[in-house]
Amino acid sequence: MLVVMGSRRLLLLALLVPTVAACSILSPTAPTKGPASTAPAASGSSVPAPSVSISLSLPSGGSSATTAAAATSATTDVRRVADAAAFATPSGRIVCVMADGSVRCDFIAEDKAWTSPEPKGCDLAWGDSLQLTTTAGSTCHGDTLADTPALDSGYVGWRRSTDPTVQMNGLTLAALPYGSAILVGTLRCDSAASGVTCTNTGTGHGFTMSREAYSIF
Repeated sequence: MLVVMGSRRLLLLALLVPTVAACSILSPTAPTKGPASTAPAASGSSVPAPSVSISLSLPSGGSSATTAAAATSATTDVRRVADAAAFATPSGRIVCVMADGSVRCDFIAEDKAWTSPEPKGCDLAWGDSLQLTTTAGSTCHGDTLADTPALDSGYVGWRRSTDPTVQMNGLTLAALPYGSAILVGTLRCDSAASGVTCTNTGTGHGFTMSREAYSIF
């Protein structure tokens, strides 16, 4: 019980402070440790740590100008995949995996201007990853998706020979061109110069992710 002179005013101010709990939809169990920038990956993981050394390789005859122009038009290139897919963005900043009725996207570069909500009870990494099933929310994770779109990973059957690639940590990643989308069941992810948008077309829920911001809807 607070018994301090002027405590009524202090208590009123405390009750007005908003919480961020409503932003988190998915709730793994365990006590919290901190955002992804300070949390280590799970022990035993063979996935290499993300690197800031990223280079874009456009197909023969391509250019950054034509890639940027494609991003300004509506998505007409929708690639349907039966079971699972993984892709990087042409910038190399975002990597996504679509499998088992869910989507997860990680912002693997170090220049993002946001931190996604802390999942309730998370004691692993958070703040750089969003996920979607029927609804969307922040991810609690002990791994990274950095190598999942590697050309030899088995997740890139959607890729065409004219698509760009990204070099990261000695791996060649398949990049989904701006203006293109991947559809796995009811889950759809669109790649654009402005970022990635993933939506459950059945429920209407999803998220957006870019260097500047994220949103959950």
